[in-house]
Amino acid sequence: MPFTPFHLGPAFLLGELLEKRVNLFSILLGSIIVDVRATYCLFAGCRPLHGPFHTFLSATLIAFLLAWLLFSQRRRLQKITDKMRIEQTYSFMSVISGSIIGTWSHVLLDSFLYTDIRPLWPLTANPLLKAVGSETIYLICLLSFLPAMGIYGYRHWKIMLRN
Repeated sequence: MPFTPFHLGPAFLLGELLEKRVNLFSILLGSIIVDVRATYCLFAGCRPLHGPFHTFLSATLIAFLLAWLLFSQRRRLQKITDKMRIEQTYSFMSVISGSIIGTWSHVLLDSFLYTDIRPLWPLTANPLLKAVGSETIYLICLLSFLPAMGIYGYRHWKIMLRN
């Protein structure tokens, strides 16, 4: 992605569609945390820009670290989501599922776009490169945010009516 927050649209939509099975915060954080090194490299000038975090293997390791962190803070996070009136579960399975889906979706989307990504490392080939055009990927990322907001808004409205 040309800008990491583009990844939030698809992650948000997946999080809303899988609401009861996936923790929303873990999928959203997972979808952007993969770019920590790439963001650093963008400003520091190191190459390759995407590097080792943009593989499914690394994304899985990152997902487990993120899940451990979020699960260890589940009581604090539950208080925050309760105050925001967001119905959210912090079960181990929902957090780990969200983290994996988030990190993998990031690698998957970027794999269509960038020549320096090796999603199936240690294999050096990227079979996904240019399999879908960049305009299509950007459009998917932008447009997926709209139904996600609609679903989120509807659920929040239902919660407000109950209280």
